[in-house]
Amino acid sequence: MNALEYERQEQEKIENWPTTKKIAALSEKRNEILDKAVAAKRQPTAQETGIIAEIDVQIDALRKELPANSPLTLQNFGGNDGRTIGGNIARGYALKGPTEKKDYRSLYGAEDGYKWPDKESSFFQAALGGRHHPGLIRAAMTETVPSDGGFLVPGQTAEKIHNVSLENEIIMPRAFVQPMKSNEIKIPAMSIGNHSANLYGGFTASYTAEAGTISEADPKVRSMLLNAKKLTGLIRFSAELSQDIPGGEGQIINICGKGLSWYRDKAFLKGTGSGEPLGILNASCLVTVAKETGQQADTIAYENLTKMMSRMFSGSFGNSFWLCHQTTIPQLLTLSVSVGTGGDHIPVMTKSGGGFEILTRPVVFTEKTEKLGDLGDIMLIDASQYVVGLRSEMRFDTSIHVHFATDELLARLIERHDGQPLWDSALTLEDGATTVSPFVALAARA
Repeated sequence: MNALEYERQEQEKIENWPTTKKIAALSEKRNEILDKAVAAKRQPTAQETGIIAEIDVQIDALRKELPANSPLTLQNFGGNDGRTIGGNIARGYALKGPTEKKDYRSLYGAEDGYKWPDKESSFFQAALGGRHHPGLIRAAMTETVPSDGGFLVPGQTAEKIHNVSLENEIIMPRAFVQPMKSNEIKIPAMSIGNHSANLYGGFTASYTAEAGTISEADPKVRSMLLNAKKLTGLIRFSAELSQDIPGGEGQIINICGKGLSWYRDKAFLKGTGSGEPLGILNASCLVTVAKETGQQADTIAYENLTKMMSRMFSGSFGNSFWLCHQTTIPQLLTLSVSVGTGGDHIPVMTKSGGGFEILTRPVVFTEKTEKLGDLGDIMLIDASQYVVGLRSEMRFDTSIHVHFATDELLARLIERHDGQPLWDSALTLEDGATTVSPFVALAARA
């Protein structure tokens, strides 16, 4: 067989590949070119840039052949995988929208992390055992000094912890999530405009006569900085448990995952923004609805709820849900609206599809907000207008010294993330008097 015939057969073989395999092969070829430039610490040459552009066109064409629900339609093959041509060359990941998957593999890719070499060994057993294991990789204590920190949690274990956390969280599954491969990242965001001043965020427009002068306003687009904050969780083990850990590794993963979800939700809802994420209740864009005149302490009135709905940004209504502290349940279950003169009442909170609704919007109960009567006990929010920056690396540290007298080990799991609303302020409507927001809370009734 001559070389021409061999090349023809190879080409036919490739043409018969499934679309997903073609995309993966092209993406690998594209990344090889960029990795070569990274290794040489340079930008791609003009020839390499041209090849990359051709590959991107081929990938985009192939992705159109995939069904709409294919996971590859959401993955970052081609030109949007974060390895830039004009700027710094680095691995990065795209912003994941509210309806996109937030599981570990969707955020970071199946290949992220490293393989645990001995499948029969437990990462936690090795980390707690104090003996060398080839799968243990030391983490850096700081961002700039790669010294003797804890152990990086393997990708497979980190994936399990993250996915347990995701199942129990309120905000992150509904939010925009920006996977982070560095300590900080900037993303563009719109400055919320003033519709009464004819400004729509960073956009302004006007009708202009032929050959007329285009009027100029001062719209602005801002840059949001996500800076990873360190969340540290502590776990206390007996020496015996650390030796017998393989049977209980699933329980440790479950504890870590649920613990992360609890503290992340608290931060995304109530964080101060200083050393921790900026929570919704402390955001400058929060709209607070005043209580009714003469309203008693620790009560919820029907008028509270209707006025809160009127302050929800209309573009967020379809994504909004009521977030209520569980101490509001007795009030909400007994709240009703009288009908006619016969003494009939219609309950305000109704049951639908296995859950509760108030004024057509679903209700989520939690302990992570504020108790009945305090600001934040009941909120109407659109979590798609919140952004979370999430680092892929987790770190696991251990100490035998803190509880030496009781023969116990202290372990800590470290994860870094950030979060803040996408809005920098509430929006003033065209009437010049009404402000609306994707985040609405009822004022305290003390």
